Amino acid sequence: MTHTAVLTLKDQLRPRASVFENNKSETTLDINDLTEGNINPQAFFDENVITDGMQNLLKQGFKRLAGQSSNSVFFLKQSMGGGKTHNLITLGLLAAHPLVRSQVITDPTMESVLRDVRNVEVVAFNGRGNPPHGLWGVIAEQLGNKAAFANFYAPPDAPGQEDWEALLRNRTALILIDELPPYLEAAEGRVVGDSNLARLTARALTNLMAALQRPGCERVALILTDLGGAAYGRAHTYLNDVLSDLTKETQRLALEIEPVQQNSNEVYDILRKRLFEVVPDPSVIRKIQAQYAHEIDQARKMGLTPSDGQQASMALLDTYPFHPSLRDLYARFRDNPGFQQTRGLIRMMRAVTAHLWTSGLAAERTTIGLQDFDLNNERIRGEVQNINDKLRNALSHDVADQGRAVAEQNEPTDLSRRAATLLLTSSLAHVVDGAVGLPPQLVADYLAQPGLDLAPLRTVLNDLAHKSWYLHKDGDSYYFSSTRNINAEIEATIQSTSEDKALDIVREQLKILFNPLQDGAYRELLIFPALDQIEPKPGHVLLVLSRPHGSGLNPKLREFFDASTLRNRMMFLTGEDANYRLLLDRAKALRATQTALGKLRRSEKPNPDMITELEEREQATMMHFMTAAQEAFTHLHFPEQAGLTSLDFTGRFSEKNPTSRGAQQIQDILEGRKKFVRTLDASEGRKFDARVFGNAKRMTWNELLARAANTTGWPWHPTGALDQLRRDKIDRDEWRQDGQDIERGPFPQEPTSVSVRHDVLDAATDRYRLTVTPRYGTQVHYAQGSSVDTSAPLMTESTLEVTGQTFTFLAVDPTHDPSSNKGHPTGESFTWQAPTFLKGTWEAEEPILEASPGVELRVTFDGSAPEKGDVYTPDQPIKPPAGTHVVQAIATRNGVSSAPITLKRNVTGPDPLKPARWTRTHKTTATPDSIKFLDRLNKHGGRAAGVKVMVDGSDQYGTATFSESTVFTADALRGLTDYLRGLVGPDTNLHLDVKEIQFERGQHLSDWTAETGDKVAMSEVRQ
Repeated sequence: MTHTAVLTLKDQLRPRASVFENNKSETTLDINDLTEGNINPQAFFDENVITDGMQNLLKQGFKRLAGQSSNSVFFLKQSMGGGKTHNLITLGLLAAHPLVRSQVITDPTMESVLRDVRNVEVVAFNGRGNPPHGLWGVIAEQLGNKAAFANFYAPPDAPGQEDWEALLRNRTALILIDELPPYLEAAEGRVVGDSNLARLTARALTNLMAALQRPGCERVALILTDLGGAAYGRAHTYLNDVLSDLTKETQRLALEIEPVQQNSNEVYDILRKRLFEVVPDPSVIRKIQAQYAHEIDQARKMGLTPSDGQQASMALLDTYPFHPSLRDLYARFRDNPGFQQTRGLIRMMRAVTAHLWTSGLAAERTTIGLQDFDLNNERIRGEVQNINDKLRNALSHDVADQGRAVAEQNEPTDLSRRAATLLLTSSLAHVVDGAVGLPPQLVADYLAQPGLDLAPLRTVLNDLAHKSWYLHKDGDSYYFSSTRNINAEIEATIQSTSEDKALDIVREQLKILFNPLQDGAYRELLIFPALDQIEPKPGHVLLVLSRPHGSGLNPKLREFFDASTLRNRMMFLTGEDANYRLLLDRAKALRATQTALGKLRRSEKPNPDMITELEEREQATMMHFMTAAQEAFTHLHFPEQAGLTSLDFTGRFSEKNPTSRGAQQIQDILEGRKKFVRTLDASEGRKFDARVFGNAKRMTWNELLARAANTTGWPWHPTGALDQLRRDKIDRDEWRQDGQDIERGPFPQEPTSVSVRHDVLDAATDRYRLTVTPRYGTQVHYAQGSSVDTSAPLMTESTLEVTGQTFTFLAVDPTHDPSSNKGHPTGESFTWQAPTFLKGTWEAEEPILEASPGVELRVTFDGSAPEKGDVYTPDQPIKPPAGTHVVQAIATRNGVSSAPITLKRNVTGPDPLKPARWTRTHKTTATPDSIKFLDRLNKHGGRAAGVKVMVDGSDQYGTATFSESTVFTADALRGLTDYLRGLVGPDTNLHLDVKEIQFERGQHLSDWTAETGDKVAMSEVRQ
């Protein structure tokens, strides 16, 4: 690949010697130098550029001096430093030195004009002076006829038109009046009669302008300069009055001429002529332009700018050796109050050019622009501060301060410094609605040049935006301001944040990172606690985040661990002390950023762009904090068989979803070491016996927990795992619990036993279906009565239908062999006693009671407990006394009593506000009826008790029976029936048998019966 040589400034140009003269000033010459003969015409014109405005002035001025033009008054109108004085001197020198005219005025049409110009008397008035006889005295004296105005000196008075005509008649004269406004302002203070010298001067000047229109004065020209935008507001008004009077009298305006077109290439022409003796020919400039086009195209490929290189660099053909951006940047601040437009720009670029050559940078750079300013150079710095001294703090803190400014500390330094300088010079405007700042794409365009790598520009601008105190952003544009930005506010907050507050922030963030996981390795977290705050608990593990101590664990923590009886209930995470300090600093920055963001969001007119920018900054600051946290905690100390073990902890944190990130990573480490085990299986159970139970046979549960909490070789498990281990061990008969004591097996074989439950078939005749369940036995002997032995019949099914009050059962394990301790010995028999049944109604005159055979009835009529009531037999009529509303009864047989019942008369329905239990049995025999029952149960909020579900299939069937203490909601019962039907098969018939329905309020029962048409007997309702 061929590399094109960079065409540097040093190779192509040679500055004038005057560029390097530190005392050289563009304000050195004024029109007094002209009249005093202090200007060398040849040297002056060597650095002179004939602008369009100057050419027009020379042409019109010499036509007037040749007597060929009626334009007698010329008004140079431009802001301060815009070339007005220079134009006066140019015209004055050519008027005073005929031999030089043809060298400067080369227009062929002007040859006859110049021949007609006689010797010219050049008169100049500088308003910065204080002549004793005023403006008219200066003009008369320089024309060699001071006495002509002798009558107007003391007291001062304005010469009239005739007086001026007499002075100027038949003369060829050029009258140059410069800096008039400051003179008029000073003259206002000199009182003359009932007027002042300023008013007299204005009248004298008006009379002079009128005289120039008269015969005999055709070869006299008057040139005045204006200070547009200067600070002489009142004097400027007088001057406007003069021009206004002249307009009224002559019916024409003075000819206005702008010396330098500021928006044209004339500025570059002037700069080139003033600063350089040698410049390259156009072919070389075209090569440089091609190199610039290439660099801009490269920037476009990197996504830094949308500009086309060829188009963007074309202006360089006119501006070289000055960067095309100079026109844009100069236009922003040229109208600043006090800035001397052309003169100030020349002075400023002279300083920059001198620095480029004396520093050797001219051998590297290819153009000269404001981005090339070395603002550490006092000469250049002073020029910039003169343009806008309000950016003094921004310059010092953010741009240039002998290597201490923000831009000088970012990398790459050269690109950072140039970008900051460019943004500062783009922000120098100090006028209403002045344009300030640049978007990133223009920064890229203006910085692009051969040899400068723009790839890091985005990072550079981002760093400047996040670190500078005076750089602001409006939309896409960056600009410097005299007011501090959010960075300065953040920095101030950082400086004011105490270490204690920083610690609070660190604790808050670390609590998020290390928040214990549900069922994780540890359940409690302490962050930087004092030693007396560490109180481990027997039931769970504690993680202590310890402030680093040198490069290891604080010795006091190790001593605390060694002395503790809960050594297996704590671990420690710590790191390096130096990284801990960084963590505190990052915490301060995080708090400051979040505070600034909150303040901005709460402001009356929050800026969405600033909020977005600050949110991005908060994310970056959080990421920096996370990185510091990763580096601050690097060593995990936890108990193992040999004692306290230390492992490297390489945290991987993220600002996105940081919750418990640290906790998960600690758990991963512990799982990898098998210090944390999620499931307590049989293997873990055996380890518990070996490591915790040890050789003991019997121990309280609390003692076992204490041993587990102190045995460092025992692993950690999720919360409740040890309780689950205890249940599993007991279920497997490996442990047995007696109160608080846990006894460890093996144990003698348990004897057999029997449990019996019954379903009522007909309580009135003592018919029941018994379900008999043996434990540790496979055979059950049964007999009616209270005794049984192995000679009694064996049950062949698990259920037995019986009629009678007492039956006894005995379970036997046929495999029992006492000699080998195999099988289970025969235990005690179990005697089942039929329950005592009682129910009744009271709808007629006498209550009707139904009860089990052979019972004794006791009844009361006054609401008292029936156990102390009168004794009745079931066949004996019960006649309540007159006025009785409540009958209470209880039945007793063989010492077993029924539940007492209460019968009420004249009660039409349940109390609508009280809970109600409907004890009527509900049975369904077909699936549709069962589904309707479930729907009704759901609709009225009922709950079913004493439930039996039967599912019949073509080949299979199933039954589920539950006690009356087991209560189902409609959803729960529907889930049960669906499950059973799914087990049996799709073609099933669903039966339901429900002994009781419970309602939250009696009104729900009434709604049920109103829907079904059922009649409720109050004897079936319990409230």
